Amino acid sequence: MNLSDLTHSFEFVASISVERDEAGVVDIKMPQSRYEKSDEYSVHRYGWGPFCDFSVDTSEYVGSEGVYVFTAGYEIKYVGETVDIHSRIRPGYGNISPRNCFEGGQQTNCRINHLIFETVRNGGQVSLWVEETQDRKRREMELVEQCDPPWNKASTQSPKVTTSRPSSQDSTSQSAGQSSSSSSVVATEGTRNGKYASLYSYLESSDSEKLHLPMDEIEEIIDASLPASARKYDTYWRPSSQPHAKVWAELGWDATPDFDEMAVTFERVKE
Repeated sequence: MNLSDLTHSFEFVASISVERDEAGVVDIKMPQSRYEKSDEYSVHRYGWGPFCDFSVDTSEYVGSEGVYVFTAGYEIKYVGETVDIHSRIRPGYGNISPRNCFEGGQQTNCRINHLIFETVRNGGQVSLWVEETQDRKRREMELVEQCDPPWNKASTQSPKVTTSRPSSQDSTSQSAGQSSSSSSVVATEGTRNGKYASLYSYLESSDSEKLHLPMDEIEEIIDASLPASARKYDTYWRPSSQPHAKVWAELGWDATPDFDEMAVTFERVKE
């Protein structure tokens, strides 16, 4: 529904300003690896991102309760309510903390940030509108029923979880559509010399074209426990989202987990 179709009045706050790199491309954020307890918790279904950092000036709404609306091209995308509009937007949606990517974190924050990221990266513009009201919960329910905003539906963003390797056609499409995402994940020197250093050495010294390693054996190689996410999500083993996986990709290996067998197949990437 278009915002102009509503019978009540919303105040336009501003268009969202998304952080970009020097080339003007949306700067991709992947904060999961910075969570100090990542070995203890699984990344939730919306925690893989990718995310963005964005800002919008809500200083006039400090302590103001009411409902807020995100629009894209005046189309209503999301309706929410809050006791403090100012503190809800930037700290909540605009900057995704590492903790919120994991189970027990704010899934809605991650989901909406990712949808804003995708909209802006594809050339759209997202704006914020507010209506101050103490009857915020009832107003939110009315607006959701009236407008049927797509981002209020959790199924809008499907979980980034697969148990099989994508087809070559899918891989080509993903490479074309998300190349900036893949290139944004940086494997630092700290990553190379960190927890998986002995696994990298193991792969480098191997003469095999394919290695099928049980996850228990990987734990023996690295002399540490794998995090819960490694035993649950395909994304954990993909270089497009994980710095540690980017290292073995740079060494020429592709990793495919099998969660039924709790094993990972490393296969050399053919040039």
